[in-house]
Amino acid sequence: MGLSQADIDALLSGDDAAGESSTAVEAPEKRTPAPAPSPAPAAPVEPGRPRALPPQSEIERIKKLSVPVVVKLAEREMTISSILVITVGSIVEFEVPADSDLDLIVGTESIGAGQAVKVGENFGLRITRMGSLRERVEAMGGQ
Repeated sequence: MGLSQADIDALLSGDDAAGESSTAVEAPEKRTPAPAPSPAPAAPVEPGRPRALPPQSEIERIKKLSVPVVVKLAEREMTISSILVITVGSIVEFEVPADSDLDLIVGTESIGAGQAVKVGENFGLRITRMGSLRERVEAMGGQ
């Protein structure tokens, strides 16, 4: 079960009661939208110096959020005309060795790499390289 936008907003605003009363229904005329939380001013960051991780309490609040995790096999550019002639059974070749590591991506950022493995009837990724906690938090939008 995923979180609703109201649950996410409540988590980000610090309302600990979020999700506990999600089954209660209020009449629409009695509901008042909560004011949008104003973002905290960003601390100045010196060029070349990594940003500080959010406080542990902030990390704990977002741990239940779901984010898309992608494993990227390879990438290449093709002309539109080449794409239009692809049919069932066509093979698109990538200039990546078959045994090379695959990127593990969260959002748009690579957070690690690994090798493809078969787990029963499914595919999996055996992690061979993982970014630091800081890199993983930053990949998910941490400042």
